[in-house]
Amino acid sequence: MQVVKFTTQNQQEVIKITLAALRKGGLVVFPSDTVYGLLADAENPEAISRLLEFKERKPGQAISIFVANKKIAEKYVRLNQNGLNVVNNLLPGPFTVVAKSKHQTDPRLEAENDTLGIRIPNFPLILNLVTGFGRAITATSANLSGRPAVYSIPSLFRTLSAKKKSLLNLVVDAGNLPKNKPSTVIDTTTGQLRTLRAGALLPQTPNSLLSRSEKDTEELARFLATKLIKTPLGKPIVFLLEGELGTGKTVFTRGLGKALGVKEKIASPTFNICAEYRTNLPSKTTSSGIDSYHHNEANHNKKPQPKFIHCDFYRLETKEEFAELGFPENVSNGNIYAFEWSERLPRALISALKNRAEIVYLRLKHAGENQRIIKWGKSR
Repeated sequence: MQVVKFTTQNQQEVIKITLAALRKGGLVVFPSDTVYGLLADAENPEAISRLLEFKERKPGQAISIFVANKKIAEKYVRLNQNGLNVVNNLLPGPFTVVAKSKHQTDPRLEAENDTLGIRIPNFPLILNLVTGFGRAITATSANLSGRPAVYSIPSLFRTLSAKKKSLLNLVVDAGNLPKNKPSTVIDTTTGQLRTLRAGALLPQTPNSLLSRSEKDTEELARFLATKLIKTPLGKPIVFLLEGELGTGKTVFTRGLGKALGVKEKIASPTFNICAEYRTNLPSKTTSSGIDSYHHNEANHNKKPQPKFIHCDFYRLETKEEFAELGFPENVSNGNIYAFEWSERLPRALISALKNRAEIVYLRLKHAGENQRIIKWGKSR
């Protein structure tokens, strides 16, 4: 068993070593966006036998796979319209999508009803690895069956016998991972989404999620930031938040701010109308988006960084009052905006905003005690 320490400086070397181990049918412990995972070639029977021996999984207990994108996913599963909606709206992200298998992997990875789980994580390290490998790899956690998920290599080793360790070919140690929950498992094979395992985010529809706490609402905002905010920023991005008092609009905005690297505490600017914050987003970068778990602050230059502007329109009612604030003319390129009580914006101003900015509509509503449903979309 080879143990390799992962650092930000040796990423390419680690991927090269890992690819070599996987191509030889090896078993690899590797960091993911949730927990340490156990990787093997999903199409190699010998590799899967080794994995099942390690995991002590019973027959019929499905094991998911990592893929890099929707095109590769459709090589392995049949996505109905429900599945396509979930993949298009929720992935990449901390979700496992269960769909009918095309039987392209080792059959022991499938459930007894011929379904297979796929993951497209919002985690560049895994995506780069899968892309380099050229086909699916297993996406199961590295803990033994019935044991808790592991977030560090020492905690994993403490649970393993010498025989179990001998089954591992490579261990990539990235230190202590954030205590993120395992992925939410969603069955898309029927007319309605069915949650088979609850993770940090719980979908109600392909473009709405259930929040059970302020922490959930902040995490949902961070998730949407990774999906919707791409860098370098071109047009400004405006989040229009609607919902009754107490539905969590300011909490959601606080989560957006954290994803953007805002250091100050964000509160509702009811009396000042708008508040402006500095972000840590680079003004120019080759990144394809925000990584909410491992944000790369390299490549910053001396150009002004994007700003995050938070406005509360609760006290505004007329077009003239918005005009006094300079809307929509002061919505400028490269900045990100969150507008609470956006339903108070006159329709003409929303039409004008559409010509200047990318618009994301968010509707927050009560769904029971301490629960909210948050729905998003590019149109109402």
